[in-house]
Amino acid sequence: MTKGLLMPRHQMAAAAAIQKSTTYRINSDDWATKADVKAQLEQLQEYIDDRRVAEPDYTLPQAIGWKVMVLMVTIPEKSAGGVIVVDDAREQRSLASPQGVVLGVGPQAFKDPSRFDEPWVSVGDRITLVKYDASMFQLGNGQRLGFLNDTQPISRIDSGWRTPQ
Repeated sequence: MTKGLLMPRHQMAAAAAIQKSTTYRINSDDWATKADVKAQLEQLQEYIDDRRVAEPDYTLPQAIGWKVMVLMVTIPEKSAGGVIVVDDAREQRSLASPQGVVLGVGPQAFKDPSRFDEPWVSVGDRITLVKYDASMFQLGNGQRLGFLNDTQPISRIDSGWRTPQ
């Protein structure tokens, strides 16, 4: 004797799949993995190298004052499993947990002794931030740089990323 609702086998498989998918939670790293971050830093380095062919003195904008400059990590169009992520889902995830890699720190950042014993973040850290806290600057290759105050990084995800020169 079976327990529960009786239904045809093909519907049972569909019901099990729906139940399984509703209990799955998406984490930030499901969307922006370490491989994604590495690829985006390599893309930035390629862009800088290409620009320097035409303009040998080309550099990225520099953080000034108490500003921190980050490369905004974008959400890939495909998940690790090969599922294409629609624009609405990418935007929703981007709003929920925007990430960036610190590319530069202004000369006055983290210098206020009433606020900081030591710097909260340094060049090469991957951080999270509030999306609308940063002033955005878009590069010619579509990547975005964010400039935020030294008090605005929310957390450090990991460290040690080689930043473009």
